[in-house]
Amino acid sequence: MKLIPHWKAMWRSWSVQINALGLAILAWFTFDPIAVLSVWNAMPSAVHDLIPEQAVSGLGAIIFGLAMIARLVHQPKLQEKRNGETS
Repeated sequence: MKLIPHWKAMWRSWSVQINALGLAILAWFTFDPIAVLSVWNAMPSAVHDLIPEQAVSGLGAIIFGLAMIARLVHQPKLQEKRNGETS
């Protein structure tokens, strides 16, 4: 296994940042399952009415889906960083 040449610049990629956020949320909920209920109960009932129950259970899928979409979006700052490392 070999690292890609611009591996240090990949943190600037939105897909990597979104995946890191998703992983942090997943880890938080795994290590502290009561946190999910605490966050949900802290929200006003008006917010509960706006968010369907299925959306809450699919939060992980939504975050990782966004990461896949972000992978397809042109990111000029990342490209500048890649070009700077290769020259």
